[in-house]
Amino acid sequence: MYTKRFFPRAWCAAALATVLGAFAGSALADPPDRVARVGFLRGEVSFQAAGDDRWVEASLNRPLGTGDKVYTDRDSRVELEIGAAAVRLDERSTFNLLNLDDQIAQMELTEGVLNLRVRRLDNGQSYEIDTPTLAFVIGQPGQYRIDIDPQGTSTMVTVFDGGGDVYGENNASYSVRAGNSYRFNDTALRDYEVLDLPRADDFDRWADARDTRHQRSVSSRYVADDMIGYADLDDNGSWSDEREYGNVWYPASVSVGWAPYRDGHWSWIDPWGWTWVDNASWGFAPFHYGRWVQVRDRWGWCPGPRHVRAIYAPALVAFVGGGGWGASVSIGGGPVGWFPLGPRDVYVPWYRASRGYFNNINVRNTTVINNTYITNVYNNYSSGRPITNANYAYRNNVNAVTAVSRETFVGARAVGDARVQVNAAQLRNAQVASRLAIAPTQASFVAANARTRNVPQTAAVDRRVIARTAPPPQPIATAARVQAIQRNDAQPLARSEQRQIATRPGAAGEAPAANSRSRVQVVGAGAERPQPLPTRPNAAPQRGPAGDARQQPMPGRATVAPRADTRTQPNVAPRGDSRVQPSGDRGGLPSSRFAPHGDRGNAQGDSRNTPAQRQALPQQRETPQVRQQPQREVREMPQREAPQMRQQTQREVREMPQREAPQVRQQPQREVREMPQREAPQMRQQPQREVREMPQREAPQVRQQPQREVREMPQREAPQMRQQPQREVREMPQREAPQMRQAPPPQQQVREAPQVRQPPPQRAQPQERQRDNGDKSDKSDDDRRRR
Repeated sequence: MYTKRFFPRAWCAAALATVLGAFAGSALADPPDRVARVGFLRGEVSFQAAGDDRWVEASLNRPLGTGDKVYTDRDSRVELEIGAAAVRLDERSTFNLLNLDDQIAQMELTEGVLNLRVRRLDNGQSYEIDTPTLAFVIGQPGQYRIDIDPQGTSTMVTVFDGGGDVYGENNASYSVRAGNSYRFNDTALRDYEVLDLPRADDFDRWADARDTRHQRSVSSRYVADDMIGYADLDDNGSWSDEREYGNVWYPASVSVGWAPYRDGHWSWIDPWGWTWVDNASWGFAPFHYGRWVQVRDRWGWCPGPRHVRAIYAPALVAFVGGGGWGASVSIGGGPVGWFPLGPRDVYVPWYRASRGYFNNINVRNTTVINNTYITNVYNNYSSGRPITNANYAYRNNVNAVTAVSRETFVGARAVGDARVQVNAAQLRNAQVASRLAIAPTQASFVAANARTRNVPQTAAVDRRVIARTAPPPQPIATAARVQAIQRNDAQPLARSEQRQIATRPGAAGEAPAANSRSRVQVVGAGAERPQPLPTRPNAAPQRGPAGDARQQPMPGRATVAPRADTRTQPNVAPRGDSRVQPSGDRGGLPSSRFAPHGDRGNAQGDSRNTPAQRQALPQQRETPQVRQQPQREVREMPQREAPQMRQQTQREVREMPQREAPQVRQQPQREVREMPQREAPQMRQQPQREVREMPQREAPQVRQQPQREVREMPQREAPQMRQQPQREVREMPQREAPQMRQAPPPQQQVREAPQVRQPPPQRAQPQERQRDNGDKSDKSDDDRRRR
């Protein structure tokens, strides 16, 4: 009976706690559930932390938040993962993350090229890209590309998939659709062009390969879609189904004595505070989501539930300290130690959080945790007491606990080489701290080994941009922030507290926030529902609305060539194809597809063709096709001079056979006797050219069956005469033909011919014999008379 009465009361208490937690969550301004991660680096990529004035080398797995900036130098690229989206920057791009929370990811691009892939959008979420010309707001999944003119006077928006809206001055707004590229040349969006999709360049192919890598990832079967960094697990480990924990991922190769959260460094990142940055290429998802387990003396990672939204944590560890440790962690002295959380362990944030946030970040990162257990731990957390009612899996495991000196921890130094040995007795007397009261210094915001890198041009950083949503105030300087954190008992500042400090005029020697935000112009407050821009008719650019005085093409601007539809084909390699780079015209857009910076050369010429050049392109393409046809036939024919021989034979065949063929049929003997020297050599050479070279289509048949073609050609009565020159041609080379004309008399040829064809000579022999007998009789009569 007591149990039946208690259950409804407990349920009501839990419901009331949830409601109060919702109000408390809004009051405490919980940190966002997502973050941006540096997931790919190539070349020289510079990074500037929010409020800092140093440009240092960007590190892999570095979490990015509101106010962080990134710059890619020449021949450099970077990929940033933001939940279920990926932002990719090409070389010489200046990027600023203006605002990042659970609803909006607001980015600023003042120069360069940006590619954005959005795989999923939850209710109320949006992505916004602010440029010097316009603000582009994305409201549905798809793939997009933004190109900024080097001078910042033009912006091109290319929509491969999806759709969005562009906003400009004077409440100008238009919707853009998939399959087109839009180029805007002024902030009022009056001067624009609607173009077809340009040809894919090397940057597009690289972005496609990264997307294909995510789509084909095996790890996507086991983790949430918006979990950051899961694609890196495929090449660095394997999955296994464990009976007690479910799907577990095991890293392929780790060093001897390795444990989670041991190869990397700690850095201060607002609004979470102390954040772990791992050195492994796969070291993001396993250290900011899920839990770690030890199965058969092997470390494995449990990702947590798959069909819920993943919540980011700065590090899923528990810090230890207390009197038996040598000094209390909460006081800030002595070494700092931590251990990874197991599947049933409760994560206790060292930053302020509401009851709802406390519950969600635990429930959504593990599958075998008890809600009542979470509530009991939260009570100690909210009151600031040490966590004594929790039984952590690896609290007393010497091989799982990692400890370093306070200087190493605060100075963002590497942990692996600076570990402090901890024995089992110390661990038994240590306490799990609910507050990590260690204030940062200016060295805590970037890695200690980060080298200074190239900085973007000041003109590009200070460019005025158009924004649809008002961004938060610019982050306060690092020195002023450190002082504010120290006054806050070494606890991270909530976002609301940071904004209050940033809006104070002249805080820590900084200019008022109004002046720092003067370059961001918010537009679209009174804009109507965006209307679609007209599509490009007849493959010609559409410039501006009807009646606009700017409809004439502007000098120095060229139309972009259509892009081949190759995006549906998967790319399996990071694009080894050669990049099509235009000429060094600085009046175009700064990408390999449009116009580059001045130092980019192109041996193949500019891909941006004028209308006159486009009309000439089809003719240039058709001409090689006609020339290639005879080349293929010449390769099949044995003789190299086949084209010349064909022209000669065509002329001789048309002129010769009609006049001489009838004479050969009626009086073959007279032609042989009277005109042997002139026509005989020609008759011998003609069949050679006709049989071997004449027919383009029947050439293979002539080679295989020459007798059939010779019989069908012109003459029926003299087939035998045509066979004679063929035999003579095969035996006698062409070079000795002049000797044949001078040496043999015509009578020799006549005498030899009858030897082959016997019927004609038989008819001529009786006549010659009668003449000889007549001559003999006449001589005998003369002799008789003389006598």
